[in-house]
Amino acid sequence: MLRRLVLLTCAAAVGVTTATTACVQACNDVGCAGGFEWTGRPAGDATLTPGAYVLTVTLEDDSYTIDCQVGATYEDSDCGEPIRVSGEVAWSLELSLAQADPDEWAPTSPVGGFYLRIADTSGSEADGSYSETRGPPQVTIAIRRDDAPLTAVDYMIEYVRDGDYRGDPACGFCDEAEARTHEW
Repeated sequence: MLRRLVLLTCAAAVGVTTATTACVQACNDVGCAGGFEWTGRPAGDATLTPGAYVLTVTLEDDSYTIDCQVGATYEDSDCGEPIRVSGEVAWSLELSLAQADPDEWAPTSPVGGFYLRIADTSGSEADGSYSETRGPPQVTIAIRRDDAPLTAVDYMIEYVRDGDYRGDPACGFCDEAEARTHEW
């Protein structure tokens, strides 16, 4: 009902024929890059040792694994898709490898670490007319290399929620990005 009311309010302001487009456009104008961001890398200027890495990510009651094969260079390395092991929340996990020097594109350089982004956008509408971006309040990340424990971290996070980040509360909310960095 609230969504219909917003559309009718927009219709009164811009005319009936363009109402839906104008309201959806207004909600889509400002995106949300919120949620949880994590960068993990060896201490100092060290790079990842080539080998098979498994990241286990636990978010509240949900658990995922991600397999990565790190080669001698960035271009010889790759990570698979996150696999949900347990839980029911449709978290979006995006894992990528980070170059040794993040300011210079050099695919023949070694891998410098991992970059992980996590958010739950399952309450969003496909057309962008309403968007929710929620970050996980508890995150545990454990990394194994060649089946041996490498590092583990645990975070409790409180997000700043921007309840009308798109200019109207009916457009949705955004848990602003919380970033953490871990060196081992």
